Amino acid sequence: MTSLERRYRRLLVRWYPAEHRALHEEEMIAVLVAGAEPGRRRPGVRDTFDLVRGGLAIRVRRGAGAQWRAAVDAAALLVPVALLLTALARAAMFGAATWQRPFVADEFPQFLRMLTYALPYAVVVVLAWRGKAGAAAVCAWAYALVTLGVRGWVNASFTSSVTGDGVLLIGGVPFDFGGMAISALPLVLCGAMLLLAPSPGPGPLGGRRLLRWMAVLLGAAAAGAAVSSRWAYPPMWALAVVAAGLALRSPVGRRALVVLLPMVGVYVGGLPGAGYLLNAVLLSVPAVVVLGVTSWMARVAGQGAGAVKKGTNRSLNGW
Repeated sequence: MTSLERRYRRLLVRWYPAEHRALHEEEMIAVLVAGAEPGRRRPGVRDTFDLVRGGLAIRVRRGAGAQWRAAVDAAALLVPVALLLTALARAAMFGAATWQRPFVADEFPQFLRMLTYALPYAVVVVLAWRGKAGAAAVCAWAYALVTLGVRGWVNASFTSSVTGDGVLLIGGVPFDFGGMAISALPLVLCGAMLLLAPSPGPGPLGGRRLLRWMAVLLGAAAAGAAVSSRWAYPPMWALAVVAAGLALRSPVGRRALVVLLPMVGVYVGGLPGAGYLLNAVLLSVPAVVVLGVTSWMARVAGQGAGAVKKGTNRSLNGW
């Protein structure tokens, strides 16, 4: 046995299930050794990467791959739902505050404007619910660009001094890039999740069950706002914690919570005192990792046994 063959076998033992090796190991080794350059003693980077990727893909498909697929699909819909409910709760909080003090003529149009701010989220939810993930992602990213533009215009128009984290002068005008990044980050993550999910939708949650939860959360926000303008959010957070506890009881629910971790970080606000710009970076990096890994597992789960192939068109994983 050559040193090259020995190292290939070590890779197979480390990354492939025993039953797969029992059926296909000799054939895979023969193909790998035959395709190697004369005199090579170690596996090349490309072959190593293909073997590791193929082994992980097989383990995902044979393990809990279907559960990851359902979790990613459900989480991709839950994020725009959460953004929609938060926007409606913010409008309810403002409406309650105006109701509890003497009427001001300009406040009602402002309340209506706050309701219109929730409209793009509603469009994203409807599109995702109907299976139009691409269109929903485009809408989310377009609204993110609008948010960036509005935030930049407001800062350029009303900021008189250069203070705070992430503020830069452009042509003598201060722009709060840190605040702009934080304000657009939820929508950027929403669009990314919709695009990465195989087929966003309620999944195991069930459409009717999700609608009931949405109604309960919105009702709790309205009831809290009726008590005090500051109490629109706490009932929603409490019910969200209850929902998370219920989700922990199922394998799909636990995985969905993992997928939702980046958005939870955005809602929490990152590290206290870190500043907008640093928090935008700190929240973005783990989000890329979590969404990249979980969406890959979800998509691999939907592939057939021979769908993962090497770039040289030599199948190593379809045996």
